[in-house]
Amino acid sequence: MAQRTIRLYLLLTLLTKLGGSFISATYVMFLISRGLNLFEVNLVNLIFFTTLFLSEIPTGAAADVFGRKTSFVISCFLYSAGMFIYAISYSFWGFALAEAAAAIGATFASGAFQAWLVDQLQYQNYKMPLGSVFAKEQQVTHAAGILGAVAGAYLADRNTLLPWMTGGVIMFIAGILALVLIKEEYFVRQNFHLKTSLQSMKDTIKTSIRYGIKSKAVKFILVMGTLQYFAVQAPNMQWQPFFSRFLSDKTSLGFVFAAISVCLMAGSLLSSRFLKLMRHETRALAISQIGIGIGIAATALLASFPFALGLFLFQEIARGLFRPLKDMYLNENIPSKERATLISFESMSHHAGGLIGLLFSGFFAEHTSIEATWVLSGIILVGTTLWLIKKK
Repeated sequence: MAQRTIRLYLLLTLLTKLGGSFISATYVMFLISRGLNLFEVNLVNLIFFTTLFLSEIPTGAAADVFGRKTSFVISCFLYSAGMFIYAISYSFWGFALAEAAAAIGATFASGAFQAWLVDQLQYQNYKMPLGSVFAKEQQVTHAAGILGAVAGAYLADRNTLLPWMTGGVIMFIAGILALVLIKEEYFVRQNFHLKTSLQSMKDTIKTSIRYGIKSKAVKFILVMGTLQYFAVQAPNMQWQPFFSRFLSDKTSLGFVFAAISVCLMAGSLLSSRFLKLMRHETRALAISQIGIGIGIAATALLASFPFALGLFLFQEIARGLFRPLKDMYLNENIPSKERATLISFESMSHHAGGLIGLLFSGFFAEHTSIEATWVLSGIILVGTTLWLIKKK
């Protein structure tokens, strides 16, 4: 029974990641083709992030009250609806509605799907470590992302609607399979009180801020992460129009996205060796962050596709290095009792940096150029990181 649960978990992971990735290599180009400028594209994405933040608590409560299965099924259907709405929309507000639906869908699955796996396996007396399951999940996620991006870009060359429609259908199928196949024998419904949940959130924030003010290590990570999320919004949102001028079709963008995914994985795998080379965690974090900034700025300064792509992939490797180093350093420097609250607060700080970065990069690119935006973003990231090192 436990092996069946694991296989189902990996199958649904494959389907949802595959469905969502069909638009990952052509998302921005699709919005531009529908009449949006670079600033409006970022505003659409801003709605996604804002909705994520606002819906996290109520959707988490829904999972507790109605069950993780129900939450995940709703997630699949809402994400599917968002992709279909995207396909038929020709206005900013239509895309905003699609983003809101997809974001609410994402929060319904956030935590609930993995919580279902853990609780169901415990109910089935599964005694093996879950590390191997989560490792397989990451392999499936990356493989599905690469496959979906390349296939979606190929379909976009035939018709720009096809990636959205295909992804929507796959997400809908995932929802049907989850509805039919997921078992939740362990589940006992809990009472939910809005006042209690809001108070819990206030306590979480207070505790995190109080400890963060005292801890240099936590402040270092919070500031580093916020600055990085601010700076990387420009390449995150603009790499497709930047590289499309060198490419003859959208299918090629799919292969660029596949290369990005491979470089992120490579950076993650090399992080432990990189740490040994640097001999100190803060030095390793700072060097990888500076590498990201240099890569972003240098990419924009080159007019040759091979060199520009090489530098862009270099900063993706640096990003892959940073994440596991950051997670390890943070967890080594926070107490067990407050671990969850501080990690939650760190995530909130990243969203704050990302929201500001979306507004800045979209506005600046629309009124100057993509190249100027990338150079400024890279300089800001390098400069602020060097300032942090100087301040110790």
